[in-house]
Amino acid sequence: MESLTMLDEPVASIKPMKGKGGIVRLIVGCALSAVCLYFVFRNIKFEEVGRALATFHWPYLIVGILSLAIGYTARIFRWKLLLEASGPKVTTAACASPFLASIALNNVLPFRLGDVVRALVFPAALGVTKTGATATLVLERLVDLLTLLMCLAVAASFFPKGALPASVVDIVIVLAVLGSAALLSLILFTGLIVRLVRWFATRLQPKAPEKLISVLHAIADLVEALQSISRMRTIIAALAISFVAWAGELGLYLALMQGIGMVFSLPGGLLLMSMATIATLVPSSPGYVGPYHLAAFTAAHLMGGSATQAMTLAVLCHLGVWLPTTIAGATVMLFHRNLFNAARNQASRDASGDQA
Repeated sequence: MESLTMLDEPVASIKPMKGKGGIVRLIVGCALSAVCLYFVFRNIKFEEVGRALATFHWPYLIVGILSLAIGYTARIFRWKLLLEASGPKVTTAACASPFLASIALNNVLPFRLGDVVRALVFPAALGVTKTGATATLVLERLVDLLTLLMCLAVAASFFPKGALPASVVDIVIVLAVLGSAALLSLILFTGLIVRLVRWFATRLQPKAPEKLISVLHAIADLVEALQSISRMRTIIAALAISFVAWAGELGLYLALMQGIGMVFSLPGGLLLMSMATIATLVPSSPGYVGPYHLAAFTAAHLMGGSATQAMTLAVLCHLGVWLPTTIAGATVMLFHRNLFNAARNQASRDASGDQA
């Protein structure tokens, strides 16, 4: 059957996000970042932060970066596992470049555009379909969210009742319910959803606009791809690897806590990592500046850290996660030009085929 999916159109036909809507979202995100930063910095004495940085034990940073590297190696392997579950055989080494490049783009571009590039541009370099790559990204994000919520729940169980803000507890409950429902739906109902969407598209086809029919088929193709990677065995493996990945990232947070002289606390590290990472879901300026810092600052305060320690830790955690991954991704894009060239070549071949 001929595929009508919009996801596998030539890259040249994918239009960048334009218009007032994108500008408004960017302005709102930057405003939210500014508000968050105001609450973080309003009572901070910067000379004390400077002294805290001057006394930081930098060997802990090396340990933290090595732990972060282990976590990202696990993430790359997980993506390889999900891509293979959707069909083509790929190697972990081949997946490393597009994965790291997309993380770097997420770090410097708004609206998580790095994820869009990984789903729609980089598949050509791997020889996989855009639909399959998009499906792996959806499942990957869902599994990460559930893993973080489990980590946050474990951390919260070690704190006195009422220590965590009620708003944080409410958000965790809502996200946990939605995430669990979405994962359960992927396991149980994807086949039914595909059949319903295709039936609906067939009924509408004689009278509906062609663009709408294409969108419906694209949705059906995406859900079908999700069905192929949502087998129980694959999801369990993805969850297990996710715990390894986040354990690696946890090592960075624990190392930085030790570096500024805070008491070693595994629940505290889990709380810090979970709150700071979940905060990146809030629309903000590029690089997650603002919401990340406010969440990390709040978590450090809940652990008993001083305002100076909390501020220093928030800044160090952000740089510790953001800077190495951005440098790694930028290096990959500099030396692996095929990531983008393959997509352009594929678009040219598709355009030539259409003209023929």
